[in-house]
Amino acid sequence: MSDEKNENPQEATAQPQVPAGQSESPAALPSAVPAAAPVSAAISKAELKAAKVKAKADAKLAKVREKEAALQAKAQAKAEAKAEAKSVKPAKDESAASQSGPAPVPVPSEAAAPAAALDASSSGTQETKASPKEAKPAQEQEKSSPLQAETAQPAAETSSPQAADEAKATPAETQSPAETQTPAKAPASEPVEASLPESAVPPAEPKNSGKSQAEPAKAEDRAVSKTRNKPETAAKAEPVEKAEENSTAVRRRKKLERARSAAARDAEHSPKRRKTGAVLLSFSAVLATGGLIAAGSLLAPVPQTAALPAAVTSLPAGDALSVCAATPQLLKGVDGTDPQFAPGAKEISSNLRSVVVSDLANRIPGSTYSALGSSSTQTLTDRLDDDEAAQSRSADDQGLTGRSAKVSTVNNADGQQIFRVQPLGELPSIGSSLRSYQAKDGDLAGLAAASCQTPASTLRFTGLQTTTGSTSVLYLANPTSTSAQVAVDLRGPEGPIDTSTLQNVVIAPGEQRAIVLGGYAQDLATVAATITSTGGKVTGYVQQAALRGLTPSGVDLVASNASASNTQVIPGVWIDSKNNSAELSQNDKSLVPQLHIAAAGAQGAGFTVKVLGTGGEVAASFDQNLAVSSNATSVLNLDQLAGGYYTVVVEADAPVTASVKMVRGVDPQDASDTAWAVSTTALAGNQVMPLSANGTGKFVIAATDADSSLDAIVVDKNGKLQDTQKLSVKAGQSLVFDPRETSEDAQAVIFSSDANAYIAQVILGSEQSLGWAAMPAANAGRDGIVVNVAG
Repeated sequence: MSDEKNENPQEATAQPQVPAGQSESPAALPSAVPAAAPVSAAISKAELKAAKVKAKADAKLAKVREKEAALQAKAQAKAEAKAEAKSVKPAKDESAASQSGPAPVPVPSEAAAPAAALDASSSGTQETKASPKEAKPAQEQEKSSPLQAETAQPAAETSSPQAADEAKATPAETQSPAETQTPAKAPASEPVEASLPESAVPPAEPKNSGKSQAEPAKAEDRAVSKTRNKPETAAKAEPVEKAEENSTAVRRRKKLERARSAAARDAEHSPKRRKTGAVLLSFSAVLATGGLIAAGSLLAPVPQTAALPAAVTSLPAGDALSVCAATPQLLKGVDGTDPQFAPGAKEISSNLRSVVVSDLANRIPGSTYSALGSSSTQTLTDRLDDDEAAQSRSADDQGLTGRSAKVSTVNNADGQQIFRVQPLGELPSIGSSLRSYQAKDGDLAGLAAASCQTPASTLRFTGLQTTTGSTSVLYLANPTSTSAQVAVDLRGPEGPIDTSTLQNVVIAPGEQRAIVLGGYAQDLATVAATITSTGGKVTGYVQQAALRGLTPSGVDLVASNASASNTQVIPGVWIDSKNNSAELSQNDKSLVPQLHIAAAGAQGAGFTVKVLGTGGEVAASFDQNLAVSSNATSVLNLDQLAGGYYTVVVEADAPVTASVKMVRGVDPQDASDTAWAVSTTALAGNQVMPLSANGTGKFVIAATDADSSLDAIVVDKNGKLQDTQKLSVKAGQSLVFDPRETSEDAQAVIFSSDANAYIAQVILGSEQSLGWAAMPAANAGRDGIVVNVAG
């Protein structure tokens, strides 16, 4: 039959049930109920649904039981007839008895109906719909075999724990609302045999029936078994259809009884589950909220307790900016920090010479001069379009690679000038500028030169003089767009000098200040100055001049030193011949080359001096215990050295600064000249340095601790680059390089160094004049920004 084909003998054990005395977890709440709906609303809907299912199940059950009672009565009558006719055939009687059933069983009371309804509501999706149809043969089997129902009941009870275990493992979404929240309307059901009335037990058969009527169920089971295993015997006893129908009824009867038992337990514990479910639902919401708060507290980022070191963030290169010194002026009067000046001679040659070098695509960067504080500019080379200049190119439009340069010489630009060079390919371009001055008469007769310098926050000067006839004027300029608050500290041979009125000198953007150092440090043979700027960066140089009575004794533009350190390297020291030096210093012992040392700390410093010549280190006899006092200055004569080009190296046990005063002259009655060579830093990278437009310049290159190799390219007046020359300098050696030996029209030299070479230009002019200029540092474009991370 179709019912037999579609049945599943284990579908009853697969139903998720909750064991007695155990409440359902909140996870078993129906998925159909919204999370925000009250628990009572969900229970009311479940009760209404269960009531509807119960009504339908009761109607179908009544019809099934009526039909089952009629079949049972017919089967019983047929069994009695066969027992009387065939009492001598026990086997046939037994077979006939197996087809017969007990007396008609009355319809159970209303107490059993809710169990069926609960069975219908808790069987789930497809099985729930099929359960009313399957109830019909189950009722037929119930009435046909009361004893078999007793046998089926223990099986249902035995399978209940398994169903409970499966109910625990069943996900919440597979349970229906009725299963989870069934109202407790039906009382707990007793075992099936106890619920049947005594009238439902069939009376005993007569003794001559050959079989006791007390065991109809066992006989029926044996008959069914024989019918299934032996089709021939079943054909003689009764049609196969009835045997199959009875066996199906037995299995479905077992299923029904198991469902009733589970429904009874569900009805018994339903109130507790409703209350427990509501409590657990509320408790779970509280726990979820607390869990979120705890998780937020645990997972919240913990602030850094230790500050990370400051990092410098690189920026795209901007215009390289440097400030060129003004033409030396004669001090006319002193009025605080704003003295008046006047031209010092009738014949003056003051020039600014600049050089800019192209990139590999032969593009010349734009360059200009502009007076400090002025918006007007003087174009030296045309500026490229910003978009074109930002492109990084290694060849020109024809695919050729090459470099060229542009040399510009500007006259009559007397004030301080700002020199700007455009970057190419977002990298700083190669370019620099040099101020050179020469006067043949007047109080400022002599030669002076100074490289244009980039702004800095700290400047140091060493070897300044304020003796009688000497003037030292400190020029400070602010080329930035931010005001600078400057503090000036001075130190002399006896230690610090009172400069309390120079601790808060404000220099507005584009402005300059001139400070006469003799007004603070009077009649001192050596003075050191430290300038510290807060806010905008500044540039500075010192105009130094001297008179021996009415005879000019030199003029110079003194550049700032390298930073204070334990090692100071002063390249390009020129020493006149001993004969000239001895004759010039007959009446003034200060007119000799001198080394000036300044201690940068309160502990003072002990130091040693090495002199490097073209053949290596020069033997010189200096005192064994050279020292400079705390925050003081000291002077050491170098007149023992023979004439020539040198590099002086000072090694100290504490930070110091150093410079060398150089003197040129023969007759004390005639004018002489002085120049100051200061400590510098090694060149790292590529940079170009113009030759002085006044006098003849040569380059002195030194290597101190390690051998140095560098490339030198001479640039002529047309901007053409000569062949590269490889220069090698051994450690402890000074090398002199004369660019005019390569080209008579030499205007500048491009150097490319490995950061071990110290370079300076020594300039010799007519009328016993002398000048010195430091090699400018490689252009850095725009300064980086210091960024503190988590600090």
